[in-house]
Amino acid sequence: MPELERKIKDGLDRLMERPDPAQIVERVGERKRHLRVLHRAQTVALVVAVLAGVAGGTYGLSRAFGLGGSRPASSSVPPAPSPVPSVSVTPSPATPSPSPSAAGIALCSDQTAVVTVVSQTGGAGTISTTWRITNTSRTPCRSYGYPGMDFHTSSGWLHVHVIQGQGFANVDYPPTRIVVLPGHPMYFVSDWGDVSGPAGLCLPFDRVKVTLPGSRVPVELASSGCLDPVRVHVGPVTKTPPP
Repeated sequence: MPELERKIKDGLDRLMERPDPAQIVERVGERKRHLRVLHRAQTVALVVAVLAGVAGGTYGLSRAFGLGGSRPASSSVPPAPSPVPSVSVTPSPATPSPSPSAAGIALCSDQTAVVTVVSQTGGAGTISTTWRITNTSRTPCRSYGYPGMDFHTSSGWLHVHVIQGQGFANVDYPPTRIVVLPGHPMYFVSDWGDVSGPAGLCLPFDRVKVTLPGSRVPVELASSGCLDPVRVHVGPVTKTPPP
C-alpha cells in the first residue's frame, strides 16, 4: 500500500504543477516556422515541376510540327511590286458563213430542173453545145457526174448511149461534187458529129432528153439539129459554164 500511495501522490503533484507560458509560446512559434518552411519548400517543388512539364511539352510540339525555327528578321521596307504583264488581245477573224454542205441535200432532179441551150458552135464535123440546168426549187440540190442524153427523130427516140468525156478538152475532165442553190444554174457541154458516120447519114432530130446524174427521169425540151448517134460525148456538170 505504501507504493500505491506514493504513485498517487506523485501524480497529484504533477497535476498541481503549472506549465511555463513562455515555453508554450516558444514551442508554438517553432511549430509555425517549421510549417511555413515546409509549405514554401512544397510550393517551390510544385512550381519547378510545372515549369519542367511546360518546357518539355513545348519542345515536343516544336519537334513534331517544326516550330521554333529561326526566321529572318522582317524588313520594314515593303518589296517592290512585280510588274503586271500587258496582255495583247488579237481579235479573231470573222467566221465566214458556211456554204451548204452536200450531206443531207437532195439530188437535183427533173421535177425541179429547167434545161436550156446557152450556146452552140460547129466546126470540123462536130457540134459543141453548152447546156444550162437551173434549180427551180426553194432548196439547194446536189449533183455529181455526167448527164445522159437522147434524141428524137422521125422514127422515134434513138436510145443513145453517150460517151463520158474521152473527146475534146471541153468535155474531157473529171467530175466534181457541186451544190446548186435555189434559182441558180449548173452547166455541162456536149459534142456530137454532124456528118455521116458508120450508122449512116446524119440523123435530124427535133427534141432532146437530158437525164441529170443520179436520176432516171429525163427532162425533155425542144431542140433541133443533125447528129451521128454513135459519136455523142458529154462532160460532167459544173457550177460555172466552161470557157
